[in-house]
Amino acid sequence: MSVPTHNCRTLTEVYLDNNATTPVLASAAAAVLQTMQHDFGNPSSSHSTGIKAKAALEQTRSLARQVLDANNGDIIFTSGATEGIQTSVISALQAIRARGLSGPDTLLLYGATEHKAVPESLKHWNSLLQVNATIKAIPVLSNGLLDLTALASLLPQAALVCTMAANNETGVRQDLQALEQVIRRVKPDAYWLVDCVQALGKMALQLSATSIDYAPFSGHKLYGPKGIGFLYVRAGAPYRPLITGGGQEGGLRSGTENLPGIAALKTIFSELLKSEHSQFRAEDVLWQYRSQLLSALRQVFPALVLNSDAPHIIPTTINFSVPGFFAKDILDLFDAAGIRVSSGSACSSKVTGSFVLDAMGLEPWRSEGAIRLSFGPAMTAQECLQACERISSLAAVVQQHCLVLTDTDPLNVPNADGLYQFKYDACCSYLLICAQSRQAIIIDPVLPLAERLVNIIQGQGLSLLAVLDTHLHQAANQASVLLRQLLAAGTRQDDIGWPETSQQLELGNYQLQRIATPGHSELAFSFLLRHNATLKAAFVGDLLLPGGIGRTDMPGGSAKDLQQSLHLLTQQLYPDTLLFSSHDYAQRFVSTLAQALQETPLLEQILAGTAEQEWQQTLNEQGLVLQQASSHLCGLVEVTAQDAIALVQPVELSKVLAQADLTVLDVREPYEQSAGALAHYLPMPADVMQLPLSRLCDAVLHGKLQPDQPLLLVCRSGNRSLLAARVLRRLGFTQLWNLQGGVALLS
Repeated sequence: MSVPTHNCRTLTEVYLDNNATTPVLASAAAAVLQTMQHDFGNPSSSHSTGIKAKAALEQTRSLARQVLDANNGDIIFTSGATEGIQTSVISALQAIRARGLSGPDTLLLYGATEHKAVPESLKHWNSLLQVNATIKAIPVLSNGLLDLTALASLLPQAALVCTMAANNETGVRQDLQALEQVIRRVKPDAYWLVDCVQALGKMALQLSATSIDYAPFSGHKLYGPKGIGFLYVRAGAPYRPLITGGGQEGGLRSGTENLPGIAALKTIFSELLKSEHSQFRAEDVLWQYRSQLLSALRQVFPALVLNSDAPHIIPTTINFSVPGFFAKDILDLFDAAGIRVSSGSACSSKVTGSFVLDAMGLEPWRSEGAIRLSFGPAMTAQECLQACERISSLAAVVQQHCLVLTDTDPLNVPNADGLYQFKYDACCSYLLICAQSRQAIIIDPVLPLAERLVNIIQGQGLSLLAVLDTHLHQAANQASVLLRQLLAAGTRQDDIGWPETSQQLELGNYQLQRIATPGHSELAFSFLLRHNATLKAAFVGDLLLPGGIGRTDMPGGSAKDLQQSLHLLTQQLYPDTLLFSSHDYAQRFVSTLAQALQETPLLEQILAGTAEQEWQQTLNEQGLVLQQASSHLCGLVEVTAQDAIALVQPVELSKVLAQADLTVLDVREPYEQSAGALAHYLPMPADVMQLPLSRLCDAVLHGKLQPDQPLLLVCRSGNRSLLAARVLRRLGFTQLWNLQGGVALLS
């Protein structure tokens, strides 16, 4: 589908990732500029300019004491919370070693949901300082609070306890008073570090009234610039400078102070201390904002599940999961709509969970699908309204693309047609749809994708003809069992889902035929796909993989059967017949028979009649080595050197767009395309074809793209488009460009 491109932007950014970083307050930015250009003195200088700089520094320190209610102890300006954590850990470990407490019998405790900066610092300095204590996580309850009973049992051997005030992923607010009572009752001489980065401006801190020894803070998490922070150290707590030199900060932290950053903190502290007309909202207002944002989210995702909730949280963090969604699905959808949120953990090509939610004992789907929406305490009512309107606008997109089940008339949903490839990690599932007959066939479903497939079948009003497995090992495929409940009543099928009375499956102009191809498993079939009676493709399961061959040492595997099956299958195929596998470890999506022979020398050996013991030993030995690197791997994958080479050198986008007959290929998923049209981002007119990765196989199957066609591939970040470009290059396409950085760098 081609759409005209307009030379304009209509999408403003809605930033809801304030736990990661915040914009700098306008007044704080003005203070930074004033200090850099006019009040730029060195606080260590003895002339008037330096004296004024020193006075401004001390005024900020005084304000920090008021904000923290810390009348005693030290306030030390640092580069940020990580430096504060390092300094605290070093100081405590030096004192612990001086007390003769080194060795494995001594415990260094940290909360199981703690930011990685804390346990990693403990590991590093524990080793470097040769304290060699045992580092142990304190368990948490399902609500995210530390398990006080477990903590009490660990404390007798503990020398250092590290906890958080508020969690950066879930917003869970620890009960510091209860923690203090347990720590000081069981082990009064243990040092106590509290990460307060997410607490400032969101919850009251009365540090002088506590026995907290160390409390690090960061400026950029509360509308300050990056590179400035501060550390509170309780009076009498051991302290050892991390940085020595000129003796600044009273000898506690050397290096010329970051006066512009400190000036920003001064402005922020002043706002926090205002009794009225402050830029920071009262806590009850923040709870109202949270309620409004949650209401908007539930309009889009009625089945939304909160992973943390009142009364155990600060109001500015909403951590949620949606059944049937991975975090990347929602991230891509929101990002296309100009809404910036984050996942519970870093998004990658592989499905990963949140260690925080895992520690809370939540179900894997909640961990893998966790989204963090975080707003700042300076959010305005207008900003909240804009965010709610933008989020709510996605309800129509989600319903249109059958991402959730609704009561909407299926006829209002755009008709799906052809072949779809869905991926979960390295697993591949296929959905074949005939729009004319309103029928569908599912091949090799996996459980994490089952709900998405159900939504598509029911949302599109399709009749499910069959749910097929290319192979089974010892047990039935749970996803197939679930999906077969959608089959018409009375439908009888064999163990792999093939209708018992059918020799061939007819789906509109598609015909599907099966041939037995055991080898990787005892019960295995390949499905030959014809379109208008012309052989187009084969679903080969794990018999053949993109760049590899299925192993034979799995349950029911047989080297002899594998060799016979490969002979039988290849005799049925043409060199350009497409091969769709049930696993794709090399991110190649699809192969042809010709490519399989070229890229997998072992296949040629097998087909040439090489002695079974020779190639079987090679296959299984190399397969086992690869399996040690990936627990999901079940076959040998040979990655060529060319796969590691960048597709094109960076070029000026306008020069590429100016080429005659160029098509811009938008490989984002349909819901991303609907949420944020590519036309809003491109700097000049272009023909845009919307071809999501899940539809790339269909485009290849039906020749919708020509090998000599100039193509510029685009996605959100440049990663998926690079994958698509590599697939097309392997299939013989010659004029390809990939937009590095994707639309994220155009927005």
